[in-house]
Amino acid sequence: MNWLRQKGSGTMIVFLSCCGLTVFLSTGLAWAATEGGHSMWPDFFYRLLNFSIMVAVLVFLFKKMNLKGYFTKRTETISNTLRDLEEKKKEAEKTYEEYKQKLARLDEETDRILKEYIDQGEREKAKIIANAEKAAAEIRKQTDVAIEQEIKSAKEGLQREIAELSVTAAEALLKEKIGDEDQKKLVDDFMTKVVEAK
Repeated sequence: MNWLRQKGSGTMIVFLSCCGLTVFLSTGLAWAATEGGHSMWPDFFYRLLNFSIMVAVLVFLFKKMNLKGYFTKRTETISNTLRDLEEKKKEAEKTYEEYKQKLARLDEETDRILKEYIDQGEREKAKIIANAEKAAAEIRKQTDVAIEQEIKSAKEGLQREIAELSVTAAEALLKEKIGDEDQKKLVDDFMTKVVEAK
């Protein structure tokens, strides 16, 4: 009978089913083999005796196989399994809540980082615009200075050109109007002034 306990509950159920089927079929065969016309009482007693023997054998087998212990152990195993499953379910729900909170914080963190990058971009944009305006003002200032220098240089060039043209025109006019005597008088006056200036 130890082999029944070692094989497990599936083997036990098959064994008990076979025993019950054997008893049922043997009583059926005994009843079918009786001839008609006899009293039913002896047949009833044989059947009752068969049933009693079957019940006794089954009770003996159940006690020998410790079915009560088996079902008690099986009940404990199922209750332990259910308890473990409940604990795992609670742990899974706890883990789910933790991840749910982490996801919520992740969304908040993503929004915060995105806002920070947008703010940083706005600050950089403002800085670039300020630097560009400063550079443009510096370029305008340099351009104004360059224009003023060009205007001054152009005025000086025009003044030199006007002076040269005036000297040339005066020289031509003097050559026409001043004769040899006037020229000699001018050279003498000039020499006198140079000697006096020394």
